[in-house]
Amino acid sequence: MRNGSADRLLSLGLTLATVASLTACNPFDRAKLEAPAPVAPAIDGAIADALALRARAVRTRDQPEFLDGIDTDERAFRRNQSRLFDNLQELPLAAFDYELEAVTQLPDGRVEAALTQTMQLRGYDSEPVRTPSRFIFRDLDGRWVLDADHDRAFDLDHDINLQPWELTRIEAEQADGVLGIFDAGSIDAAYQILPAVSGGIADISARIPLRWSNRVVVYALSDITMMASLDDLPGGDPERLEGVAFGVPAEAGTTRLAGMRFMLHPRVIDQDDDRRDRLIRHELTHVAIGTRDDHVPTWLAEGLAEWVSVQAVPRAEREISREAFEMAQAGITALPADEDFNGEHSQANYGISWYVCEYVSRRFGPETVWRLLAEMDKGTGTPEADQDKVLLAVLGMRGDELAAAAGRQIVRTFS
Repeated sequence: MRNGSADRLLSLGLTLATVASLTACNPFDRAKLEAPAPVAPAIDGAIADALALRARAVRTRDQPEFLDGIDTDERAFRRNQSRLFDNLQELPLAAFDYELEAVTQLPDGRVEAALTQTMQLRGYDSEPVRTPSRFIFRDLDGRWVLDADHDRAFDLDHDINLQPWELTRIEAEQADGVLGIFDAGSIDAAYQILPAVSGGIADISARIPLRWSNRVVVYALSDITMMASLDDLPGGDPERLEGVAFGVPAEAGTTRLAGMRFMLHPRVIDQDDDRRDRLIRHELTHVAIGTRDDHVPTWLAEGLAEWVSVQAVPRAEREISREAFEMAQAGITALPADEDFNGEHSQANYGISWYVCEYVSRRFGPETVWRLLAEMDKGTGTPEADQDKVLLAVLGMRGDELAAAAGRQIVRTFS
């Protein structure tokens, strides 16, 4: 899905688990009872030094130095920070650093540091991901130590994407252009997931005439909490989805992407069969297409991903939802609408959209499907209300005619 399996360009939000892990009483809430004030230059320099040591400890894998900069009186926070350090060592880091922007004095004597974290996954991110953040430090026996590293309100207000390594203990595995992020409940499936994803990359790359990295990060976590927290989740119910793809902005407020990811629903992780492999190819198609399907009708984005995903399946073994077939029998009079694409009839909408692309491919040639995407994506994209103009220009058909023709082909194929 473009935000699901149906998929999606989505950004990750804070989860309930995260809220709990950041301590029951948010230190940022306590700190903001009064307005902060500027700090002395010496404190500013000390905070900059503390951040530099923390970043260096991550890059040099020096856990003692990393933990030496953590408040020893906050045991739960210290445990979370130890887990974060271990998680970061699991990742192929090409860059990791902090850029200090401002330091302000808090009424209780602590200081708040406004900063930007830069982090890049080697081989998977085209550039470092720059994430704004707020840290709180306190003076412990003459030196400044970290007391809090997330302001929940700030993260939510700025659409900050907390990643799996910030939420739970992870295990990362790599193979053939795939970085898999697992947890304790899913790591045993890594030997299945990694080959399935790398095989999916090889399959779709032979069918997609677009340039992309042929590399991907996949989140295969055993907990649904993170998926449930996704912004604009298709249909609003994670239980209706099996996977979701999303872009990672290079920095807040930009549409420029540093990388693409996709996530599998926990229930499909151990589902080692052709159905899961088709889902993986669907999500990988969204990853390969990237932002090119962000501003086109949903039926085209999802139908194209479905169409690509089934090409590896012998025609005699391809399946479509019963609802799509029954709707085709009754006569389809319109293309699936954006508004309720992932609603009650989502399974039918996916099947119909797939067969719209299938019909275009069979009648006009596979290259016409990609031409249609390119034309729909031109300029600022094509809203649903204007799609007939592009369809007529490329195919000589209106949307209702195309939908009806796809429906007839569904009946002929699956009867």
